[in-house]
Amino acid sequence: MAAVTIGQYRVTGVIGRGGMGAVYAAEHALLGRPAAIKILLPELSKHQDIVMRFFNEARAATAIRHPGIIEIYDFGWTPEGAAYIVMEFLDGETLGRRASRARFRWQNALAIARQIAGALSAAHAKGIVHRDLKPDNVFLVSDPEVPGGERIKLLDFGIAKLAGDSTPHVANVTKTGAVMGTPTYMSPEQCRGVSVDHRADLYALGCIVYELCSGRPPYLGEGSGDVLAAHIHMPVPTLTEQRVTVPAAVEQLLQRLLAKVPAQRVQTADELIGAIDAITTERAAKAVPVSPTASSSTALSGSASTSMRVPRFGMHRGRWSVIAISAAFAAISAAVVMLVMRRDAPAREGEVSAPAVAVAPTAAKLAPPATTERTTPEPRATTPEPRAAEPEPRAAKPEPRAEKQEPPAKPVAAVSPRVDVAIDSVPAGAQVLFDGSVLGKTPFHGTLPRRNGNVTLLLRLAGYADKSVAVRADDAIRERVKLVHQSPPSPPPPPRPRPNRDDSVNPFAK
Repeated sequence: MAAVTIGQYRVTGVIGRGGMGAVYAAEHALLGRPAAIKILLPELSKHQDIVMRFFNEARAATAIRHPGIIEIYDFGWTPEGAAYIVMEFLDGETLGRRASRARFRWQNALAIARQIAGALSAAHAKGIVHRDLKPDNVFLVSDPEVPGGERIKLLDFGIAKLAGDSTPHVANVTKTGAVMGTPTYMSPEQCRGVSVDHRADLYALGCIVYELCSGRPPYLGEGSGDVLAAHIHMPVPTLTEQRVTVPAAVEQLLQRLLAKVPAQRVQTADELIGAIDAITTERAAKAVPVSPTASSSTALSGSASTSMRVPRFGMHRGRWSVIAISAAFAAISAAVVMLVMRRDAPAREGEVSAPAVAVAPTAAKLAPPATTERTTPEPRATTPEPRAAEPEPRAAKPEPRAEKQEPPAKPVAAVSPRVDVAIDSVPAGAQVLFDGSVLGKTPFHGTLPRRNGNVTLLLRLAGYADKSVAVRADDAIRERVKLVHQSPPSPPPPPRPRPNRDDSVNPFAK
């Protein structure tokens, strides 16, 4: 095979073979750029529908142009009449092979899902639905510029649905009735063989995340028919039922991705990215230890992380006893210092109570010298007995002042009664209606009252079919809707004239 040339590329080896063809390693004859060439078997290249789906991959990937989607260099026919595609050479492994070795932590599964959602967002923006998203069609390659050091590449857009096809209502079944796609990851509407949109890819992505976390897909069966029926009718088993522990927010996100009705799912890939970011940000915030207040000493703040482990392991009890005794001794010493200072300067009583709060944190170091020097002159303490009762209420003043410093440290989460709304459409200029009222035209930016559950927005544009969009109104709404052009109804055919018997011809007349 080393001497074989296909187009401008020289074949250098075999990557793999399958039932429909083979994939070869190659390099550009002049540039030396590595590439992979996928060649369809000659006997299959004679079938127009198979070749159309084969070249569909090249058309889809070229139209999207995203770093998370494999790049296509060229495609055409070999001299023997076999169809081929020249594509980017990838050095790595498929997500399916990686997942077969071990289960993923939910954090890593969401990180991969976020990258896949980014590539899907670019594809959906071009009106392209993959329709065969699965772990074997996700490739992992090394990339130090990406968090985690790996980038995903989406492969095999062979049965992708492209915008602008001459048959916009292409069904998900072949002429022989075979369902197109992989049953394990197909959405309920795709299993039924009806028309699908971009939300079918989001359902498939939910199946992938479920499998990465649990080690198995949501539905299994003896045959593909059992799996198809389960997608349509059976409720989604939770990860808890699979003995997998994940945060409640992750479980809820999976249930939304795997909803049977497309309107109840996560509606866009961008919305999924926002949901993943919200989960990871919230978990990261909970993992950060709370910083000590300004009045805490360095020694106590340094042992804060250790004190969280004490109840579990039963350690450092002696050290905490010493700290408690030192704190009590510091409080007594501070009180003695305050009394002595008030006796030495009675005219400056108002100034003593204020510095007392600042002296208290360091009193543990100064307590022994202050006690030995100031406790001897007891005769002076006997004369001003009526004023001896005053330090007690003044000594209690620092406590409420210390409490007033705590509220700012508590997070205050104010929930707005309204949610932000950003609705765009292709083409733009469509009216956005809510409960029969026109909110504005796309691109529309505004707000809606916050409420639990879904609300329905209606997009209306002359010459296009009305589009209803079901969205959740308990969080920010971001939607991009493609409107379907509506052809004007054809005029009815003119009535056929009835024959006039008076003008008929008698064939028997002479």
